Amino acid sequence: MANVEVSRELVFTGADLARPRMVVEQEKMRAKFPGFQFYGSGGNVSSVQGYLTTSDRNRYYVKVIVSSSYPYALPTIELPQHAIDSDCPHKYMSGAICVMKSEQWSSTYSLAFVVARAAVWLNKYDLWRRTGRVRWPGNDQHR
Repeated sequence: MANVEVSRELVFTGADLARPRMVVEQEKMRAKFPGFQFYGSGGNVSSVQGYLTTSDRNRYYVKVIVSSSYPYALPTIELPQHAIDSDCPHKYMSGAICVMKSEQWSSTYSLAFVVARAAVWLNKYDLWRRTGRVRWPGNDQHR
């Protein structure tokens, strides 16, 4: 299994673990991705949504779907306003994007970490398209 590089600001450590999860999640998101909003009801978060702009200046609407098993399961990342190319090697049949293998997920990762991974994926996607869809940029992990 490949290691995942993670900024300390995007994970739960030390004092974060003693505080309510969603309070810390919102602080981390506000610090790194202030344009993203939390959605849900009854104190439960069902998604985090906002726009990311790539180096190619393409703007993508990103929806991170938070399941009831979060933080023990990797959230699903959708791009509801964009049709991802059918031959894209790092997307699921559902259309959701694949930013990492589920076995690489850790419950210490935050939703801001997931958005950061989506930002990297989108930049790679733009580069993949711009360079003729020959090879996915960076280290490739096969599912």
